[in-house]
Amino acid sequence: MNKTLILLFSLLLHLSWLIATDITVTMYEESQYASGYTIFGTLEGKYSAIIDKEGNEIWNSGSQDIVYYNFSQEGNFFGCRFLNDDVYENYLNSVEFSLSDEIVWQEPNNEFAHHEILKLPWGNYLGIVSKDTIASIPEGNWGGLAFFQMQGNEFPWRYDKLVEWDKNTKEIVWSWAAIDHYSMEDYDSTLWNMTTLNAGIVEWTHINAIFYEEEDSSIYISSRHLSRISKIDYPSGEVIWNMGQNMPSGDVTFGHDLGFSWQHSLEVDNETIVFLDNGNKSKDYRNTEYRTTRAMEISIDETGEVPVAEIIWEYDLPEELFSLASGNVQKLHNGNYLITSVGNNGTSLEVTPDPNPEIVWEVNYDTPLVYRASRIPVSIVCDQMDCTDLSIDNNINPKIFKLNNIYPNPFNPTINIDYGISEFSFISAKILNLKGQLIEIFYSEYKKPGNYSITWDGSLYPSGIYLFVLDNQISKLTQKIMLVK
Repeated sequence: MNKTLILLFSLLLHLSWLIATDITVTMYEESQYASGYTIFGTLEGKYSAIIDKEGNEIWNSGSQDIVYYNFSQEGNFFGCRFLNDDVYENYLNSVEFSLSDEIVWQEPNNEFAHHEILKLPWGNYLGIVSKDTIASIPEGNWGGLAFFQMQGNEFPWRYDKLVEWDKNTKEIVWSWAAIDHYSMEDYDSTLWNMTTLNAGIVEWTHINAIFYEEEDSSIYISSRHLSRISKIDYPSGEVIWNMGQNMPSGDVTFGHDLGFSWQHSLEVDNETIVFLDNGNKSKDYRNTEYRTTRAMEISIDETGEVPVAEIIWEYDLPEELFSLASGNVQKLHNGNYLITSVGNNGTSLEVTPDPNPEIVWEVNYDTPLVYRASRIPVSIVCDQMDCTDLSIDNNINPKIFKLNNIYPNPFNPTINIDYGISEFSFISAKILNLKGQLIEIFYSEYKKPGNYSITWDGSLYPSGIYLFVLDNQISKLTQKIMLVK
């Protein structure tokens, strides 16, 4: 989301959010539709909206100029708010927002924040900001850069920095700069052309997605212009691995054969990564007939000296849905995938996880700069707005699981937890302390309908109150348990 791209659409942007989109929905197989509403954000008109499965709008961001980024199962919504770019140099302001037309939190806007903002388990916020430096132009015949090469061979490079803002003071309490961890030997040669000269800078890293993994306290990073996904340790900042396109430094140690390029969005769960391979260079990296955008889920085996990546599932979008930029993939609670592309004036497809996927549901947003879209639980929407007048599908049931019994409670040192699942779901079961820190995870995997039991031994932990959390990606059940020694 750079300023050059947005200025191309400046006439449309000044028409404001009041421009209505002609949303078209096609339901192919209703019985396989993953329950919930769909939220999307678009750069054209600078707004976000929520629709039901028929395409009826049930909420929009009004005049706040908010573009949706992501949401959490706790009911937090994140995005950016457009500011007047004639007044503000940093014309994007990363925010947490609510559906009641309220800005819950906003970063201080001291630097250009873009593409992603997350709320960390301890309440601070993690985002991406752009930074510039002057460095040598790589050797090569870059056409329009010949003048700069003759004048000292230096040119502005733009890289990205991750920053953690304190939730109260908004001061930066932690940061990680790509320039300190990535080698400038690594770059995409297609960036060093006349377009780069006209823009006055080269977008070297263009980090566009981050994901905090609580289980092992790590951060996953998508660097679009390096066709690279990295995993770093938090808070040390040490790069655990780089995966993707091989480059001169040799820092990318695996995943060379995956062939993804200029990717967007990241979801991480149980050592699998879901993302959108935009495929800008698929003709070179995958030998495709045309530039092909692909939804991907991969697994990472970190047990060896060098990690090993394996494609679990992939889906090539048709040529008309090639996503030059933006877009995302979300793995849904029933195992389906929601794939969003800027192709064909903005489109989302819900497809099955089969080896030969079938399209379940399709929506065309009639807006060429759709950023991301997600399926969200009805319960989250109705917690923040009045759903009395909404026609809610009878098939939507956010309470897929229920606790049958927890005993004894208080306990010493073991406790038994019995629960039931009413439909095939992705279930995460874990113990947290009252600070939200992970104590133990029992599993994070798909479960068939049925009754289940967990026994937790708290012998190694001090007396106190803990939280048992059961999460099915639609709703979350939390139960306090007390260890008394």
